Amino acid sequence: MSAPLLQSTLRELHTHLKRPRLWLVFALVVGLFVITGPFGTYERLAFPTRLGYWLVLHAASWACALTSIAFFDTLLAARMASRLNRMLIGAIVSAPPLGLVISVINFALLMRPLNAMQIAENALIALPIGVTFSLLAWLSMSSGEPDAPAGPGEATATTPGASSSPGAIAAATDSGVAADRPSLLDRLPVEKRGTLIRLEVQDHYVLVVTTRGEELILMRLADAIAEAGAGQQIHRSHWVSDAGVETLSRKGGKNPKLVVQTLDGRELPVSRSQMPAVRSRWGNRIRNS
Repeated sequence: MSAPLLQSTLRELHTHLKRPRLWLVFALVVGLFVITGPFGTYERLAFPTRLGYWLVLHAASWACALTSIAFFDTLLAARMASRLNRMLIGAIVSAPPLGLVISVINFALLMRPLNAMQIAENALIALPIGVTFSLLAWLSMSSGEPDAPAGPGEATATTPGASSSPGAIAAATDSGVAADRPSLLDRLPVEKRGTLIRLEVQDHYVLVVTTRGEELILMRLADAIAEAGAGQQIHRSHWVSDAGVETLSRKGGKNPKLVVQTLDGRELPVSRSQMPAVRSRWGNRIRNS
């Protein structure tokens, strides 16, 4: 596995694991299995042992399935447009390793046989489990939830020279004029769908920064820009929305560089090839350092 693919897989896995909804479902599923004691565990195991068994089994199974899902989601991103399909492939491929994991845990904790037939049987049981994990992971990242109501920081205007504190961001964007809502926001969790400030490339991901937070999305910068609305790419790794520009400044000696101060407090360089477009678009916000 190449280093970039490994890094992207780990980043994708971290994205899944930081979703509170996924942990809530995990806790509910483990609790349900502990209380009901399926597959004879209620009669065979005392409550503390049953709790430990199902906790270990589900933790190992979820880790195996989600790692496979994250890997294939990353591996096939350039070849397959549907994220759900990529995740389902990862879930199907995870079934044999899941069968092995379940068989080893059953052998160690329940003294059940460990052989090829048992592994194959557990792999068949694990297949719908892996598919369920992929659906849960996809739903936790999907944009199928209704939009949150726009708050006071959801309008478009910015005030050059304003402070970049959270309160100032909300005040600076409160112009009373509704924004043309970028479709890119539909990819974000509801609580982070604020006014779009900027985009930044990070490996195979795009960091989307809004007035309500930031989120990594697995997509190309060009595709993200196409959904981002009014703004300007200022560098091969950076795009800034019209609403996200606080000021422009010249920094340096004989050949000063142009720098964009964004509403979230970052100073981003403008590449020489983009300087004419940036000056044309935001020339009224230039100040000398």
